[in-house]
Amino acid sequence: MKNGLLAEAVTQSLSGCDMDFLIYRSPKPEETLALCRTCRANVLVMEVIRQGLWKLSERLRLCSAVRRLGWACKVLLLVDESTDELLASEVRQTVKDQLADGFIYASVSPAYLAGVIDTL
Repeated sequence: MKNGLLAEAVTQSLSGCDMDFLIYRSPKPEETLALCRTCRANVLVMEVIRQGLWKLSERLRLCSAVRRLGWACKVLLLVDESTDELLASEVRQTVKDQLADGFIYASVSPAYLAGVIDTL
């Protein structure tokens, strides 16, 4: 996630849930694939925004690379539907096109996020 404060909040929220998650944070987007490989990730949550390495096209590139790792790692895209309704629509279409496994809005509760991750 681009915003370190958001990333820390999501990490703490998931850590505080009753789910049995091991949570790893990638220090940089370009290190995410290596981290997924090292920890043999089951679910990858990625924020999508309009700029830089966090834009949808870059996230889809990373999603494709994760799918080639050789095991099932689900990809969940996180988007702020209030700030950018068009981007949220594009992310939903990405899931409909089966280019990612799911999406979630940034406005949901931590418990709901944990529940969605658990179902993946």
